[in-house]
Amino acid sequence: MAITYENVIYDRVIDSLQTILADEFSIPVLFDDTAERGNQSFLITPAGDDLEEPVVTGQVRNYTVSINYELLSAGNYTKNSVKQVTEITERLKRLLYNNRTYSVSGTNRFYNGSVNTIAYERDEDDPGIIRSITSLTVTTMELI
Repeated sequence: MAITYENVIYDRVIDSLQTILADEFSIPVLFDDTAERGNQSFLITPAGDDLEEPVVTGQVRNYTVSINYELLSAGNYTKNSVKQVTEITERLKRLLYNNRTYSVSGTNRFYNGSVNTIAYERDEDDPGIIRSITSLTVTTMELI
């Protein structure tokens, strides 16, 4: 007998984050780090799935997702390129805070969204690439 299940991390979390980012920014949102990115892009990567609490009718789970913003600065690491990366990242942080509980058509996708960490770095292989790496954790209630 086949089981019934939902791909929660993709359907509720990743797909919702893609919608939130696409609605706010005119920046490509990608899932493949080898795809053509242009001069800037977001990359969404699942990072973790943790059981928070089992309940009688299902489970409460925390999902962690990494959202990388990347800027190709044509080999130049300048004050303006640093400002652009931090500007987009601060806007992203506020956008995620504003959408910490996210519903579509009255159906809750996730709640308790929280930006855990943000790291900034230059690419080791190409110093013209500057990125921020935002770690976001959200909670879902999964009925079984």
